[in-house]
Order: sequence, then structure tokens, then C-alpha cells
Amino acid sequence: MLINILQPISIASGFHFNYMMRKFSIALLFILLSAGALRAQQVIYSQAFENTANLFQDYVLSNLDKGDPAGADFDTLKTVPWYVTTAGAAGNHAAVGTSNYDPATAADDWFITPAIRVGQSPKITWKSLQLTAGTTDTYQVYISTSEQSVAGCLFNGPASSFTSGSAAFVSNTLDLTNTPFVNNTIFIGFRLNTTSGGDKLAIDDITVTELATQFKSLTFTVNMSKYIADSLFNPSKDTVDVAGTFNNFEGTRNILSVVPGTDSSQYSITIPGFLDADRLEFKFRINSTWNDSIVEFPYGQPNRVWNIEPGKYTYTCFYNDEMGTTFGIPETELMSHVNIYPNPAQTNVTVETPANISRMILVSLTGSKILTTGIQSGNAVNMDVSSLSEGAYILLFYTSQGFAGSKKLIIN
Repeated sequence: MLINILQPISIASGFHFNYMMRKFSIALLFILLSAGALRAQQVIYSQAFENTANLFQDYVLSNLDKGDPAGADFDTLKTVPWYVTTAGAAGNHAAVGTSNYDPATAADDWFITPAIRVGQSPKITWKSLQLTAGTTDTYQVYISTSEQSVAGCLFNGPASSFTSGSAAFVSNTLDLTNTPFVNNTIFIGFRLNTTSGGDKLAIDDITVTELATQFKSLTFTVNMSKYIADSLFNPSKDTVDVAGTFNNFEGTRNILSVVPGTDSSQYSITIPGFLDADRLEFKFRINSTWNDSIVEFPYGQPNRVWNIEPGKYTYTCFYNDEMGTTFGIPETELMSHVNIYPNPAQTNVTVETPANISRMILVSLTGSKILTTGIQSGNAVNMDVSSLSEGAYILLFYTSQGFAGSKKLIIN
């Protein structure tokens, strides 16, 4: 009897179970697809304002209203437009500005990020918070493609305007896909422009992501043998850098290294963060100076020009020789034997390389050099990456003959 009673229930339950499993499968597929899309997001810039030792490093701040903040609780804002302090229930650090002035005046306070290279689908996210209950602040986000300045931001006009009245951090998004800003170097400007009724606004966790990265690493190689022979370059004490449109013609951030086995005559550097079809202008410099006696093509002569083509990611030349050549860098067989694990990583990474790899450099997508290490024949390298911000990085590998290839490392 027990079996007879349960049989019809089992049939009905089986139908219900199959129906629910189909719904679950569809939901699971949606979740997996969504997770795949999330994994495809590449962090190319982030600012959480937690590195209090280097607040607003490389930022531009501008106080155009010259207002005198009301009250004494934020006296710092009498001298600066924004400053970093703790904000919100979690007590995280954030950038804080004020629009409450005595006498009253419209706020006009800016901070502008350093240069950020974006691809085809950049998305900006950040959090905003109203520090004083019952007040409302308005602010605008600008995108400059010309220079890191208020004028550069105003030239394009505001990308969007926002109102902040919440006592808890609110997430905001600005999608730049299908805008004139794609495949470009941008500067993001935040402008507090409340006319009345506001008080103190906090901005935190600014992040720029790409749906998928299209960035390429370029290698610049220059032969100094002629200048060495003429005693115009001393390998034991002189340096050579590359300065161009990609680093605001400030080459001290991109000093070349001697290519092993070249008797200090060839110098090279690999810089990430470029796109196919980019047009670069640049010059090599000795000792990071524009002195016409030693700089390439002196007295106002034109810069070198490199139009980036797919598969052609190396520029080679003699110093101050007009003819430069580009050629593709195919992935060498060596790179197929490079293993990086875990990847994505959180705290530690192990890198296994074949015997021919002698040097490794860890860089950010913007080209900042984070770590350089020599590799003993066939030995694994263990790296502590716990202090790195979440996002994508590039590992560059070299043999004694020069650049061998690159691998992407994700920190999450």
C-alpha cells in the first residue's frame, strides 16, 4: 500500500523535478555566461585612495571657486579642493570635497586622474557618498583626450552629471563604449559644482575596466655603437631613454637597458599599453636631456614616427639615424614552456621558465615597471604579489639575445 500511495506522487514529483531542473539549467547557464563576462573584464586603472603615503600622486587638483568652507571640521579644504580622509560606515579612505562655503558661493573643485590608456570598450565605475544627512551635492565627470588639465576636460564638455544625496556609498557607472574616447589616452576629471544646498561629497574606488584587452607590448631597440665609437656615449655612466607621445615626452620613465651579449652597444625596452593602428612620435635621448648637442634630430628636426601594424611590434635603429625598421615578434617556442601558476593569483605566483630565459620583468598595463629579476638556468621564480592591486599585469621574458615574449598575469 505504501508503494501504491507513493507511485503517483513520484510521477508528479518527477515531472516537477524535471521542470525545475530545466529552469535551474537555464539559470545556471545564465550565471555561467554572466560569470564569463565578468571574468572578461580587465582592470586597467584603479584608485582606492588607501595608499595614504602617496595621496593624489600624479593627479591634478584645481580649486577654482576659492571659497572658504563653513565650520571648522574640515579646515583642510580651505587650502585644497579635495583631500583624502575616512568616509562611510567601513571607514575606508575616500576623496572628500565641500560645497558649503561662508560666504556662500558655487562650488568648482576638480581632481583629474593621470593618463589612462583605454581600448574599445572602457567602463568607469566609482562610488559616491554624501557625508552630511539632508544635503545634496551635484558633480560632473569629464573626459579629456588632450591634456591633464581643466581646460582639456572643458574642451569636450561633461561626459555625464550626477547627484549625490545618499548617506551610504552608491555605485556609479559611465560606459564609454561607442564614444569618441575609445582607443585613446584619457584623463578623467571629477568636478564638484554644487550651486547651493550641499555640504561634503566623498568619491572612492575609481576603476576603469575593459571588456577584453587589445593592448600590445612594443619593443624599442637602439644601437649606440656609432656614438660609443665617437666618445659621445659612455656605457659605464650614460643612459638612453625613449620619449614620445605615449609618455608625454618624459623619457625618464622609460630608460632602456643593455641587451645582453651586445658589449653595451644595443639598448632595449619593452613597453605595454598600445593598440594596432596607433601612431607614435618619439625620439631617443642620452641622459634624459633635450640638449641639442646629444639628442636625436636636434634643433627642431621632426620626431621618429611609428605606425603600429598587426604583428609588427619592434622598432630597431641606430641612434640619430633616420632609418628605423619594424618587424614582428613571433612567440618563440621558449614561451610555450613558460608556466605561471596560479593565474589568476591573490598572494603568491610561481613562474617556471626554460633554461634559455635569463631575465623577467613585471609591468603594469600602463608601462610602470614593478619588478625585475634575473633567472638562473631552469629555476622557478616565486613572487609575492599580495601588495599589488587587482587587475591585469604583464610578465616580459628575455634571453641573452633579447626579448622572447610576454605572458599576462591576473591579480584578483
